[in-house]
Amino acid sequence: MPSHLPYIAISAFDIMALAAVIGALATGLWIIPEGARESFHRRLWRLTGLSLVALTVSSVVLLVGRTLEMSRQSLRHVGHWLPLVVRETSFGHIWMVRPVMLIVAWAAWFIGRRPARHRAAYGLLLAAAVIAFTRSATGHPADQGQWTAPEWVDFVHLMAASVWAGGLFAMTVAIFPLLPKAQLSTPVRLALVERLSSVAAIALAAILVTGVLSAYHYLGGLGPLFHSAYGHTLLVKLALVAIAIALGAANRFVFVPRIRAATPAPHNLSAPAHEADERAFSHLARSVAIETGFLGAALVAAAVLLHGMPPSEMAHTIGGTMARASQPAGRLEFTRFEDSRDAPVAPAISTIRYGVLRRSASQLSDRDAHWPRVDQRSL
Repeated sequence: MPSHLPYIAISAFDIMALAAVIGALATGLWIIPEGARESFHRRLWRLTGLSLVALTVSSVVLLVGRTLEMSRQSLRHVGHWLPLVVRETSFGHIWMVRPVMLIVAWAAWFIGRRPARHRAAYGLLLAAAVIAFTRSATGHPADQGQWTAPEWVDFVHLMAASVWAGGLFAMTVAIFPLLPKAQLSTPVRLALVERLSSVAAIALAAILVTGVLSAYHYLGGLGPLFHSAYGHTLLVKLALVAIAIALGAANRFVFVPRIRAATPAPHNLSAPAHEADERAFSHLARSVAIETGFLGAALVAAAVLLHGMPPSEMAHTIGGTMARASQPAGRLEFTRFEDSRDAPVAPAISTIRYGVLRRSASQLSDRDAHWPRVDQRSL
C-alpha cells in the first residue's frame, strides 16, 4: 500500500478539483436565486477559475502518475514512456480528450465572466462532465468494456457526488462569507438555503442509487464488505457519507426552519436580515463547512477504492489454478517478461486497465536494453 500512496494522492487531487469545478457551476446555476446572482457572480466565477487551474494541473499530474504506474520506472524515465502511454494505451487515448475539454472549459470561463452569460456556464459544465466521464472510462467500470452500464452508473455517481460535495465547498468558501455584506433580504436568503437543500437532496438520491448498484457489482455479496480490504475502505467511505447525511438533515430540518421563522411578514419582504436571522445563518454556515470536510474525506476514500482490487475481480483462473492479484485494480492479464535473448525473467499478474505496454528487443535502444520486454495475453 505505501507504494500506491502517491497515486492515491494524485487521484484524490484530481477528483477534488473536478468536484470543485462542477460544484461551483452547480451553485451558480441552480442554487443562487435569480435576484442574487449578480452579488455573488464575481466571487463564484473566480472560484470556478481557480478550480479549473487545479483541474488542469491534476490532469497533467494524472498522466505522469499513470505512466509511472504502468512502466514501473522512476520519474527520470517518464519522458521516454509518456509518449508510448499516450499513443498505445487505452488510458492514453481517453486521456487525450481532457486537453480538448480543458480548452473548451477555459474558453467558456473567459466568455462567462459577465453575469448574464449563463450559456458559457452550461458549456463549461458540459466540458467538466466529459472530463468526469474520462475518469469512469479509465477506472474499474472500464473493466467490463467501454460504453457499458457500469461506466454510466459510475459517471452519474461521480457527477452527483461532485454537485453535492463541490456545491457545499462553493457555499462554504464563496457564498456564506459574503452573505453579511450582500445586504440581501431574508426571503432571498431563505430561497438560497432552500435551493441548496433541494439540490443536495437530489444529488444524494442519485448517489445512493448508483452507489448501491456499484457496491453490488464490485462486492458480489455482503461477505466481502466485512472480510476484504476493499470492503473495509468502502465501510469507511459509507461512515463518512452517513455523517454528512446527518449534518445535511440537521441543516434541512433544524436550521432552515429557524431561518424561515425569522422571515418578515409579506408586507415587509424587503427588510434586511435581523440578528436572530444572522445567528441562524452563522450556525448553518458552520454546519455546512463541517459537512464539506466529511465529504472531502469521503472523496479521498473513493480515491483509495480506485486503487484497490474489488472482491468480484480478485480471483482469476490461470492454467487451471486460482490466483489472487496483489496489484492495483483493473482487468487482469498474464504477463510474461523476457529479456533481450527471449529468456523468461518472471511471470506475474498485472493490470491492463491503463493499457498494454509492449516493447520488443528490436525497439529498445542501447540505453533501454536492460528493460524487459513485456508480452501480455488477456485471460
